[in-house]
Amino acid sequence: MTQKQLGFVLMVLAAIFFALTTILMKLVPELTPMLPGHVAVWRFIIAAPLLWLVYYFWQSPSTIVPKRPWWFLGLGLVFSVANFSALFALDRLSSSIYVIIVYIYPSLVVVYALVSGKAVPRLYWFGLPITFIGLVLITYEFGMAFSIDLFGFVITLINAIAMAVYMVLSEKVFFNVQDCTLGTNWVMLGALTTGLIMIPLVGFSTPDTRMGWILLISLGIFGTLFPVLLLNISLQLLGAARGSVIITLTPVVTVLFSTLFLSETLTIQQWVGGLLIILAIILLQRSPDRNRNKKDKGDYIDPVIQSSGIHH
Repeated sequence: MTQKQLGFVLMVLAAIFFALTTILMKLVPELTPMLPGHVAVWRFIIAAPLLWLVYYFWQSPSTIVPKRPWWFLGLGLVFSVANFSALFALDRLSSSIYVIIVYIYPSLVVVYALVSGKAVPRLYWFGLPITFIGLVLITYEFGMAFSIDLFGFVITLINAIAMAVYMVLSEKVFFNVQDCTLGTNWVMLGALTTGLIMIPLVGFSTPDTRMGWILLISLGIFGTLFPVLLLNISLQLLGAARGSVIITLTPVVTVLFSTLFLSETLTIQQWVGGLLIILAIILLQRSPDRNRNKKDKGDYIDPVIQSSGIHH
């Protein structure tokens, strides 16, 4: 398996887990007295200590401080900004309008890559518009009244910019980092610190049922720990431009999960939109790079990947 193929598989898995995040973030407030802001704080309270615990006992590291730790903490701050801005935006916008706006961030990442001379898929000019059309079809119901809250729109743009910044910075911060898990630990620590600082603003509560705790812990593990770790590793293998396009698979998987777990139904329009997104992702993945970095990243594989038995 080549570096690009492995990165593609890991990014698809990250998209699947992020789709699960969306479902869990919706279920927890519905089945418990917790507000969305409380859930956003708890996901890091669960994920950060657990990842540190697993890392410490699994790898027995000689050091727990990476080079440039403040960069990783800052990356966690950016991810936390994206997390909380999403909640504030969804409080003012419909989920369909939110998804259409926030998923401009892959285009922002590609534009940055073009300006900075990074590698981008040669057919980006064709694949990105197809992706956007697919997003519109899968999320927006034509004929419904269109209205938009200006403040919600601005917050969603902040969310999109934060996600684009995270993708770009993650590629840079994790470049040539031999221990992605340690780096992700510090990213989680930065996100957790930001979440704790946000408690006076968003409040704090706990689940009142066993099911609520199960859902909340699942969000911390499967909706936070796994996708963030997979995202950081795959961005190192793929680059931000390719990775940001593949992650647009998240809304498609979210809709599919909604049909399975929330008893929602798929329309023909949504099927067409989902197929367009998948087609665009495959097209861009197979498209050769328009530009290449001066320094080749080589075939580096994180030791965590090697220890799990995944090889080129």
